[in-house]
Amino acid sequence: MVDWRQEIPSREELELLQLERLQSTLNRAYRQVKFYRRLFDRFNLRPDDIQDLAEVSKLPFTTRSDLSENYPYGMFAVPLRDIVRIQSSPGATENPVVVGCTAGDLRFWRELSARLYRSAGVGKDDIVQIILASGLNNWARDLKDGAEHLGASVIPASNLNFAKQLMVMRDYKTSVLVTTPSYAHHLVSVMDKMGLMAADLHLRRALLVAEPLPSSVRAEIEAGLQVSITTAYGITEVLGPGLAFSCPHSQGFHFSEDHFLPEIIDPKTGAQCSHNTTGELVLTTLSAVAFPLLRFRTGDLTELRADACPCGCPLIRLGDIVGRCDPIFSVGGIKIHPQQISTYIQEIVNGHTPRHQLHLKREEALAYLEIDIEVDETLFSDEVKCLEAIGRRLRRRLRQNFGIEARVSLVEKISAT
Repeated sequence: MVDWRQEIPSREELELLQLERLQSTLNRAYRQVKFYRRLFDRFNLRPDDIQDLAEVSKLPFTTRSDLSENYPYGMFAVPLRDIVRIQSSPGATENPVVVGCTAGDLRFWRELSARLYRSAGVGKDDIVQIILASGLNNWARDLKDGAEHLGASVIPASNLNFAKQLMVMRDYKTSVLVTTPSYAHHLVSVMDKMGLMAADLHLRRALLVAEPLPSSVRAEIEAGLQVSITTAYGITEVLGPGLAFSCPHSQGFHFSEDHFLPEIIDPKTGAQCSHNTTGELVLTTLSAVAFPLLRFRTGDLTELRADACPCGCPLIRLGDIVGRCDPIFSVGGIKIHPQQISTYIQEIVNGHTPRHQLHLKREEALAYLEIDIEVDETLFSDEVKCLEAIGRRLRRRLRQNFGIEARVSLVEKISAT
């Protein structure tokens, strides 16, 4: 098996590569993306004002609202004829997140995803089974492409229930499971109900993505599946997984600095933070041709660690994701803004927005959204079936648009919080 660290340049070479790619990205964004040209002009900046990596702080931020306002193609830096993939996801704004890729973009992303697998100890002799919710379809495709690029055999994501997934896992001799921490945790409980033992399977590794992994949950999954676990971090706005990944030492995520430039900022002031200080993760793409992002505010709270990892990789490390600095929350790895729920409720009840509360719940480790809606005078109906229809329509809308499960309760009064 090829050592994944061999493809990482030395620290000095890495910084030169970053600067070269940053300057190329800045020039392309300024020339080809009207949004960035207007933004640069507003701040009286030109691409050649950035002469070293530290000066990236001169650049203004890009936000999710910017992506929404330039929907669908306003952020593309190449003509549509050069785009070979257009993928969208619900996102956490009014409009979906639309990402375009050239053939070269897809090639580098497959290589990056393959690196993620190599760092986890996965090789071409492995059988990789992907189990992800429909709301993470783009991640499932990228993870499939990465495993295939590596030369492994792949069982792609499907809509089989968990018992059938375990049957496939056992009969097809799956050696690597790719899923979320919630799904992996739930699989352990389903195995117990089926009377299936870890010894009945051929699993040796699990790659867990899209959600944080608490140490207690990690221990239960390792014990229940008898696997070694690695994790990965990514965001939908740059395709998904592969931004950062853990190694077998599990001391943070190695950040793919050869393709992305990370920063940590104070979310209130926007000032850069020093290493080992918790703040908001901001990233700039260095290799993406079709969809460059400059100083994109992810909303994730974490830290950067420059101390050496025992594995010897020179890439800077990302700490655990400890929260968010915006109202966005995650249901099974799928990000949602509360305003999106309010909008759906308003549409369903004909323009009225009754008081409502959202609660993230779990049942047998699976996350779902609990929504309480206050039945006020405008909403009140003597027909119970009319009130029940509101819940059905809202559940269906969330399942179709996000791939998440919700339980809706109509209540007499919502207490103040």
